[in-house]
Amino acid sequence: MAHVVTSTRSCDNANILLSVQVRNVCQKERKKASVAKPSIIKKLISSPKFLFLVIGWVGVVLLTMQVANAEVKSVTWDPYEILGISEGATLPEIKKHYKKLSLVYHPDKAAPGEEEKNEERFIDITKAYKVLTDDDTRKNYEEYGHPDGKQSFTMGVALPKGLVEGNGMLVLGFYALAFGLGLPYFIAQWWYKSRRLTKDKILNKTMGIFVKGLKENNSFKDVVDVLAGAIEFKEETDVRNGEEKTLNAMNGAITEELENRFGEKFNRLTDAIPAYRRKARTLLYAYFLRVDISSKGASKLLIKDQQFIVDKSIHLLQGLLQITTVKQWLSTTCVIMELQQHLLQATYPGDDSIKQLPHITNTILRRYNRNHKNNKISTVQQLCAMTEDERKSLLKSLSNEEYLDVMEVANRIPKLTVEKAVFKVIGDNIITTGAIITFILKLRNGEITSIEASNEKMAEKKEEEEDEAIVSPEDGKKKDGRVLPMAHVPFYPGEKKPCWWIFLGDPKVNRILVPHKKVTDIVDEQTIKIPFPGPPKPGVYTFSLFVKSDTYVGTDILQDIKLKVQDPADLPEEEEVDDSISEPEEDSIAGQMKMMREQGFATALAGGGGKDKKEKDNSDSDSSSDEGENNGNYITESDSDDE
Repeated sequence: MAHVVTSTRSCDNANILLSVQVRNVCQKERKKASVAKPSIIKKLISSPKFLFLVIGWVGVVLLTMQVANAEVKSVTWDPYEILGISEGATLPEIKKHYKKLSLVYHPDKAAPGEEEKNEERFIDITKAYKVLTDDDTRKNYEEYGHPDGKQSFTMGVALPKGLVEGNGMLVLGFYALAFGLGLPYFIAQWWYKSRRLTKDKILNKTMGIFVKGLKENNSFKDVVDVLAGAIEFKEETDVRNGEEKTLNAMNGAITEELENRFGEKFNRLTDAIPAYRRKARTLLYAYFLRVDISSKGASKLLIKDQQFIVDKSIHLLQGLLQITTVKQWLSTTCVIMELQQHLLQATYPGDDSIKQLPHITNTILRRYNRNHKNNKISTVQQLCAMTEDERKSLLKSLSNEEYLDVMEVANRIPKLTVEKAVFKVIGDNIITTGAIITFILKLRNGEITSIEASNEKMAEKKEEEEDEAIVSPEDGKKKDGRVLPMAHVPFYPGEKKPCWWIFLGDPKVNRILVPHKKVTDIVDEQTIKIPFPGPPKPGVYTFSLFVKSDTYVGTDILQDIKLKVQDPADLPEEEEVDDSISEPEEDSIAGQMKMMREQGFATALAGGGGKDKKEKDNSDSDSSSDEGENNGNYITESDSDDE
């Protein structure tokens, strides 16, 4: 099929064309993976913790609304109102009203049936009269609003009356369950989980399996076998009834794929291996080989199990890396890092890295390579180096939109090159034994044009002078805010930001010499500084620089660099600094200070300081100075490393 595409000579020029319209590549694959992955929102809503939290917040909101809308009934006791007089009434007026009301509300003069009511009224009248006729009591009332002086008060919120009346035992039972059983249960659950997990949220039992299973020279298959033993898989994806038959069918498909494509044998695990471990291993291999498990009779639950295992495996790899880094195993560490690449791209070791691009299949590659035996295509870099006509010939079976998908992703993959890799010791021109060495690495993303190359040469000397002041960007962003686009991971439902592991090793002894450092967002270029202690003996050491992607297959960098370590005696002698200061005049402030140091404060304050006085005291000062030199001026120096 012909393609309506402007002719370009390289992938970089094609990227200019494609940047006009940001394409959403591989929607079908990503949608399929997203459907297989359980919804995070659905999982959150259905969790007991979330429901308990929602019920609690609903209760808090209802309680807040009740408090806000509650009517505050304030009952104030006013003696003037009780006696029916104004606040400015005189004592005779108070007595007059008291006698008048007493005749009306005295209990003895109450009508039949109103004795109790009149008695309460008469008590209030009598109390009001006493308050207003007693000076101290009246003063307390006027200042504090109460005849007994300042009073304390309390506020509280009670349950609704309709809820409590007739249901007292139920309410008490609810509180007993909530605070007597519920709260201790959730605290115990939290404590149990915190005790069984590492700080990286990996089960301690899983880390124990990893420590026992990992070896110094594990292969890809060995690491997959160890990874499949994670207890997380047993707890979440254990074998269900009726799944053995489906898993056996998958094992047959995996065996066929490995033999036909790579000439490898798939060793099936015996029944002595736990069933969950065999299941996890089978689903991982099916994922690497892109076997359509739904066509093998896999249920929706089994598809979800595969997605869970893939997602969790990427997290568990951090635990594997911790172990191999501590043990300094170089080859196994590299295998684990490459395993993450294959997990994100759904590829198997030995696969053509060009299959990371969308719509590229084994059929397309086989047909093209059959006709171009001397110029076979297997990598993304080879695709970018092809001419436009050659790319059209390779991808002639794709539609115009699919072709643009391929080119957009090909240009999205970072292309790192090492611009500079040197060792420095701050403050010294050479590297000596025992010094703290700083490895300075400058990485560039993309090819260098001739103008850029000339600018690099002009700035090389300046960069060497500024090595000590190099500071890596905190977040990897350029000053204009540009960052790398998200990685193309169609078989992984989430988004992934490209990152790189950078470390030094020695393949000859299979050891990591400088632990890895992770960097991200190398948009144009980035300089990384890695300090480490130098070798204890002088000589020339050959290190291997590893720059390994955590996302893309076939983009790693492996480069040998040499480190020359010399003896500290080879350091040039430091230039002597003339720190002598001319003798100050005696009449100046500096002269007076000097005299105080030499002759003491008492002599200086007494006005001494002439030459005769100075010469007179020389004999006395000589003996004391000699004694001081022998008593307190010896300092033992020890070698130390300045970081």
